[in-house]
Formats: sequence, structure tokens, C-alpha cells
Amino acid sequence: MIQIKTEKIHGYHVTIVLPTDYDETKKYPTIYMHDGGNAAKQALNYIDHLIITEKIEPIIIVGIDPIDRNDDYTPWTMAPLFPNQPTPGGKAKEYLHTLVHKIKPFIDTTYATNPIPEYTAIAGCSFGGLVSVFASYYYPETFHKYIILSASFWYEDVLRYLQGETITRLENNYQKPAISREKHQMYLYVGALEGIYRDSAQKHMVAYTNQAYNALKKEGFPPSQLLLETHPEGTHDVYFFSPHFISALHWLYGKIEQSKETN
Repeated sequence: MIQIKTEKIHGYHVTIVLPTDYDETKKYPTIYMHDGGNAAKQALNYIDHLIITEKIEPIIIVGIDPIDRNDDYTPWTMAPLFPNQPTPGGKAKEYLHTLVHKIKPFIDTTYATNPIPEYTAIAGCSFGGLVSVFASYYYPETFHKYIILSASFWYEDVLRYLQGETITRLENNYQKPAISREKHQMYLYVGALEGIYRDSAQKHMVAYTNQAYNALKKEGFPPSQLLLETHPEGTHDVYFFSPHFISALHWLYGKIEQSKETN
């Protein structure tokens, strides 16, 4: 059965999920997940089943609890969407630096990970999906796999950033870097009903996700390495995030069954 470990790393509470028959002499693909790995935690028994039945490769899941997700997961500050909400701090770059230079090295030296980019993924939902997209620009040689679930592409100026415009916020300029997407695989999901009852920028969740997908396509992903999925009844809930996290696992780590028939 799976093993669950906990660590405190550089101020962050981290949960490590080790696969059934975890073997310290092996090296496992690893997924770093924001929000404590909520989309995976809702489906751990099924993920365990997929590994045991060899439907997907054995993986290590690392769930990182945010200190303040409105700060950790946002690329720059913006006015809060609703009254009495805190102003997002825009500290994604600092958070990702901690993840890459503090959390990941600890995990790689303590557990049997395969630390090279090809076997390293980053994943998240909502703001966690947004910061995962920015990880692909800030650390494209650390992560080669991305699971982006209902990312907050409505966040002010994010779409303009993805489309190549220079964003100026509080006298700081943000420009999307030119990176190679040849080795990257990115799974995106958005539910068709996300934002449908909102009056804020969140009402554009579906349209903005489609525009983000088109902007990402122009960055040079091989066609088979960028996938966008949706669900006709999908709302912005872990109820839909978890099954599409599973879909992403099949796409990224699925084992192709070889036919036993002989010609």
C-alpha cells in the first residue's frame, strides 16, 4: 500500500506520497503539487490501484501546503476581486525559487526520486494551476511535465503576458521569455460551467483558457505534447479536478498494453 510521509521544509508543510512497493534503490518520477496536492489526495486509493495494476508508472507525489496562496501563487499584485478580500501579493517567483532550490533538493536527497527534468512534473488547480504555468517560464529546465487544472487565466494581465505583451506593475516589467517547448508536455483542463454564475473576471474562465491554450500552442509545443480537455458539466470544484488529474496521469504516465496476439 502507499506510504504517506510529512516534512517541514523551509517553512512549508509538505506531504510525500510514496507508491506501493516503494523501493529506495529505484528512481521514481515525481509530481510537485500546490495546495497540498488536494486533487491527488481525493483519489489516492484509485491512484494506488492504477499503479498496482500497472495502468500507470509508479510515481511519487509531493503536496506543498501554501503559507499564503494569494501571495505564493500570483505573479504580480492586483486589486482584489471582491470587497474585504486581501490583495494578492504577487510572490510566485519567490515561492517557485523556494520550491526549486529548497524543497526539491530536500526531496531528491531524502526520497528515491529521479531528479532530472524528464521525470519531474508540477501540478495545480486554480491559482495552483496559474503558478504552474509560470513555473514553465521561470524553470523550464527543472520541470518537463505540467498538469494545469482550471488555472486562473482570468488573473489581471496574465492573458496579455501569455500573448507576448510586456506587463508593467508597480514599476516592474514582466516579459514572457522565449523558451523551448520541444521537451515539455502540458495537460490543461477547464470545466464548461466554470465562472458561469460570476459577475467578475472569473466569468471568462472558459474563454480565457481557450485563448491561453492558443497562445501556448504558438510557443512550439509538438502537437502531441499539449492537450486541453473539458467537461460539459464541470464547475470549479475538486469534484472535477480529481478525475481530470487522473486523466493527466494516464496521458503522462500511462503504460501502453502490448497485444498478446501473434500475427
